[in-house]
Amino acid sequence: MDLPDGLLIDDYEMTRKKIVTFIQEYFEQAGISCAVMGLSGGIDSSLVATLACEALGPENVRGLLMPVDAGKDTKNVKDASDLAESLGMSYELFEIGPAVRAYDALNLGKVALGNLMARLRMVAWYAVANSQNGLVIGTGNKSEILIGYFTKYGDGGVDIQPIANLYKSNVWGLARHVGIPAHIVEKTPSAGLWANQTDEGEIGISYPELDSILYRRFEMGMKSSAIVSAGHSEDNVNRVLSLVAASNHKREPLPKAIL
Repeated sequence: MDLPDGLLIDDYEMTRKKIVTFIQEYFEQAGISCAVMGLSGGIDSSLVATLACEALGPENVRGLLMPVDAGKDTKNVKDASDLAESLGMSYELFEIGPAVRAYDALNLGKVALGNLMARLRMVAWYAVANSQNGLVIGTGNKSEILIGYFTKYGDGGVDIQPIANLYKSNVWGLARHVGIPAHIVEKTPSAGLWANQTDEGEIGISYPELDSILYRRFEMGMKSSAIVSAGHSEDNVNRVLSLVAASNHKREPLPKAIL
């Protein structure tokens, strides 16, 4: 898939500096030094942890590793803990399996159960942040935010989103630039919500093609027909733009009655 000109960032060092400054200024304005975040062992959280540690100092960043069952997710737990140790930040393991099982009587379907897991993680982030007068740092990227590939009041429930203006393609680029280990950068993206779940499988399109369609639509202002003419299938273009439209409620402020 050929990415459109302009999608990939030319100067990742400048991008790194801007995001680090953004984090520093936000916490300074809030008068808070402690940051809490989820560490999954994936590229997004690894990148945000690295930038947060640079911005605030690793002693002020605390990571929560929250698999459903650590014994069945040893690779991601190890990747997350190894990264935290290399950065010098504190971290702890908190399995959410027991909390998830408390909802068994509701007989939730796969997607609802996955959203429950994301929301339980958010509750833990804020419980820890509240106990330490901290703020919660999110790890959402622009590609996923635009199509609503996040859980409302779950991984979308945070105080600050440092990489929300980076398409996934640029997350990979910046992660390489700041030295995230190759095995994390090259790992198949997954939220770990159920067995063999992958982000691209759930979205139904590869990240490079997703980014190409989104960039042409939102940065280049192309109409659907023009995006198709640029080399994308009509089905994929319609799918992506439908995901954007259907998830507007996740990105907009809560509606309020005008009285």
